[in-house]
Amino acid sequence: MKHHLISCPIFAKELDVVLAEISNKPVVHLMDYAVHISAESMQKELSQAIKTAQGKGAAITLLVGQDCQAQQPINHIANSCCGTMPQELNCIEMLLGQKKTKELQESRTSIMTPAWFKMIKSSIDQGLWTVEDARINLGWYDQILLLDTGVEALDEAMIMEFFELIQVPIDILPITLDHFKRVIHKLLSHS
Repeated sequence: MKHHLISCPIFAKELDVVLAEISNKPVVHLMDYAVHISAESMQKELSQAIKTAQGKGAAITLLVGQDCQAQQPINHIANSCCGTMPQELNCIEMLLGQKKTKELQESRTSIMTPAWFKMIKSSIDQGLWTVEDARINLGWYDQILLLDTGVEALDEAMIMEFFELIQVPIDILPITLDHFKRVIHKLLSHS
């Protein structure tokens, strides 16, 4: 049975690297960035992708955090299609693990990836968010910690543009994909 992996777009580049090492690759459905702006968008994208996978008789895995927002709890969506999903609460925990994420977030620090920067910019460009929305949601942090997975070169201009947008200092933390690989391998082995 072919496996369908319905994934948050935040993981696109990291997922490509991890799946390159897997012999029996799943069919990947990357959702649109808009799923993080609207619970309705998340619900709609998940429902459509699940329906497609079910139509092909595929095993389903949702690569979405337990705390991500849809019109119903994500774990209910996974259970309704007999799908699997990670135990981690969000994408950052999938990259770092729960303990490390909690430790880094203790001092009003928001942890992001370059894909989060792109998602927020895309949301503003599409009119889904305003500059004020970005500043209200992120401006209260003391710092943004940008995870560098080594998968893509960090664009200094993008970092400066994001800093100018939210006006919160940005620090870079190099990380490995080790924890993320364990999450993916565990998910795909349980299908």
